[in-house]
Amino acid sequence: MPTLQRWRGRVHGVPRGVDLAVLYVLVVLGVFVALHTQSHPDRARFVQESSTNLVNLRRSPFRVIVLSSVVVPGKAGLLILVPLAAGLVLVQRWLGRAATVVAFGFGHVGATLVVATVLAAGLTHGRLDPSVARAPDVGVSYGLACLLGLLVARVPRWARLPTSLLPLAGLVAVLLAEPDFTALGHIVALVIGFGLAVLVHRGAEPVARSRPAGTGAGAGAGAVAD
Repeated sequence: MPTLQRWRGRVHGVPRGVDLAVLYVLVVLGVFVALHTQSHPDRARFVQESSTNLVNLRRSPFRVIVLSSVVVPGKAGLLILVPLAAGLVLVQRWLGRAATVVAFGFGHVGATLVVATVLAAGLTHGRLDPSVARAPDVGVSYGLACLLGLLVARVPRWARLPTSLLPLAGLVAVLLAEPDFTALGHIVALVIGFGLAVLVHRGAEPVARSRPAGTGAGAGAGAVAD
């Protein structure tokens, strides 16, 4: 019993809203360390087999969608864990654990499926090289892009339009300058996040209006910044 009480005390001592970020970062780092204990050929094979390319999506879609979200193949890619952790913490403190998981999943899965559809259409019409069907596509950036798009709802109303247009314009510029399916995936994930932000904002308005006068200022503003 004393051991259980100490464990509970430690859990309650964890800052609110950081558990998802800590867990996710630890999983990604664990996969990264395990991956880099293998030889280069084995590492490359694992990344290829974890990719959400067309070949893998046809064979084992659920497996690769899950695996691809925790695989960071290079050391430089670990830098993305910093904004990812910040995004997870901000969204979890705002909307809760379940909503954060759903939003991240929407971004990762939604962008993956849209990119796969575009690639399949391009291959069917002979507009793309057949090698794209096996091109590696792993990482956490689709989910992160969706979280960032969702967080636009927390920005003051006057700043929402520029806050939305700047990253979107940047991604579109990258796509136009060097057409690549991952750039398209990031645009799709960001737009999914914008859509979720609209839904959350509209859902919060009736709640704010239903609160008695004098009680909604703190809670209403805490739900969605205006």
